[in-house]
Amino acid sequence: MRFAFIDARRCQQWPVSVVCEVLGVSRAGYYRWRERQCRPGPRQTRHLAINEFLLNRARQMEHVPGYRKLWLEAQDAGFCCGRNQVQRLLQEAGYRSRTASKPGYRRSKSSLPVLPNLLNRQFSVGAGNRVWVSDITQVRCREGWLYIAAVLDLGTRQIVGRAMGPVNSSQLVLKALEHAWKHQRPAGKNLLFHSDQGTQYRSEEVMTWLNNRQVTISMSRRGNCWDNACAESFFALLKKEWIQPLGMIHRDEMVDEVRYYIDHYYSKVRRHMTLGGLTPSAYVAAS
Repeated sequence: MRFAFIDARRCQQWPVSVVCEVLGVSRAGYYRWRERQCRPGPRQTRHLAINEFLLNRARQMEHVPGYRKLWLEAQDAGFCCGRNQVQRLLQEAGYRSRTASKPGYRRSKSSLPVLPNLLNRQFSVGAGNRVWVSDITQVRCREGWLYIAAVLDLGTRQIVGRAMGPVNSSQLVLKALEHAWKHQRPAGKNLLFHSDQGTQYRSEEVMTWLNNRQVTISMSRRGNCWDNACAESFFALLKKEWIQPLGMIHRDEMVDEVRYYIDHYYSKVRRHMTLGGLTPSAYVAAS
């Protein structure tokens, strides 16, 4: 009965996390209950059977083959399916061949600029709106990937900007930057923005947006994740503390969970030793 109550109100004001906490039930239990309520039809049942075969076969082949070879495997096994259908099902399941390049980190065009590492791992910043660091991560959902772009203020350790969506592009970075700029309103000429060398950050749209606001741009050295360790560390915490216990959930549900973690738990509940044991919100209030 409590799970039905939560489900009836999941799209209203309160996120699932808050309602589950108030009613004394687990989020994972709610999502398992909700999944049992969704009974697949004949078409979905056929897709599930094909997808189960594809993923099992890929596991047997050490996740080496791509969708074309797995399509041939399905054909030989007697499944009636098209190559594009196999590609779509594997994408929705979040499968990638071990030999495929990581999404968003393919070799970029030579015309895209690479800027020096001005931050140089100087992660201790005395005030807010002086240094922002940013990165993009991906989270697997039932419909496929959810990409998360975050902008972290090194002075306060707050996530000042965020954006989420099913596509990893420069527009995701722009949305996160615009979200940060709207709420923080920094002096651009006093701000350093640091990221890795991903094509999203090196795009003309993002460079122009930052240059128009007189922001100084810094980039990590190629293949050196330690140059952007604070942003990497935030995503590691997000996945370990919040996302992993959820299991496989739908994309819109994951968006709600990530938004709640960033806006409430990480900012107002989680204490940071780099801030003297204060939460980011309490540190800003005390500054």
